[in-house]
Amino acid sequence: MGILTLLVTMMVTAMSVAREREQGTFDQLRVTALRPVEILIGKAMPGLIIGVLLASVVIILAVFWFRVPLQGSLITIYAGIVLFLLAAVGVGLMISSLSATLQQSLLGSFMFLVPAVILSGSATPIANMPQAVQLLTFGTPMRYDLIILRAVFLEGPMHPC
Repeated sequence: MGILTLLVTMMVTAMSVAREREQGTFDQLRVTALRPVEILIGKAMPGLIIGVLLASVVIILAVFWFRVPLQGSLITIYAGIVLFLLAAVGVGLMISSLSATLQQSLLGSFMFLVPAVILSGSATPIANMPQAVQLLTFGTPMRYDLIILRAVFLEGPMHPC
């Protein structure tokens, strides 16, 4: 779920500003009465909404189709998903602000995505990575998303002893 939501959310947000800049409509948007923070929120919301909907579909498929038991709280999993998606949207907006064209934003997204997936611990355990690489894993939001997903799906709520 982490890889899919990161890919879709980051691509949607990374390409939105770059597409506007390439078409020349971003300058028109900047001269409107909107403040820059309102423009950023407007560019971030579609990616965030799409990411939450996509995560919801994956959760439903995991529980009902693949019979993965959901041991923990839905509130916890959605709080983790929203925080993860905020980080993905932020990275996507940063990539789009650095890109002049749509192709640059696409390549920039993949330049972030591949190391993020490798360093997240989804393919290989982080404990098996060299110490220097383990320190790099703290910089990818997918690491934390996978920790939350594994804990909520497999471990369930923590009970005090």
